[in-house]
Amino acid sequence: MSAEGHLRPARRADLWGGLLFASLGGLAVWAGADYPLGASSRIGPGYLPRLLGILMAALGAALLVRSLWTREAVDTAIAWRPAALVLASIVAFALMFEATGLVPAVLVSVAIANYATPENRWTTAIGLGALLAFFAWALFVKGLALPLPVWSR
Repeated sequence: MSAEGHLRPARRADLWGGLLFASLGGLAVWAGADYPLGASSRIGPGYLPRLLGILMAALGAALLVRSLWTREAVDTAIAWRPAALVLASIVAFALMFEATGLVPAVLVSVAIANYATPENRWTTAIGLGALLAFFAWALFVKGLALPLPVWSR
């Protein structure tokens, strides 16, 4: 029997996840290697790809090390309902943003994604939607002064 046949599902998940993150992190560092880093007071175009690449590679290394001693069981079934509802909420936000503005698009997106798990209730969607809509407005419209439509015109 092969060595991989002896690995538990959690080990395989951590092993492959660690390899994926380490590879993507290495690719990001390599892709940003030709760009200048800049100075600490004025960062250059290569700073962010290199920083994120290093962080992803470190996360991958941590997952690889974790795969050596993990003992937990992992459910490998795909949760279709949460995946479909989160994707639908992203599509709804993209379709509604231009027509209705930032606040209604955030509220509808949160309302759709809220039902990804059966434990969530409509009161959760209202509270979280209002909070996220407020912070999106405060950050993007007031803080960064982006000319985003807040409500429909």
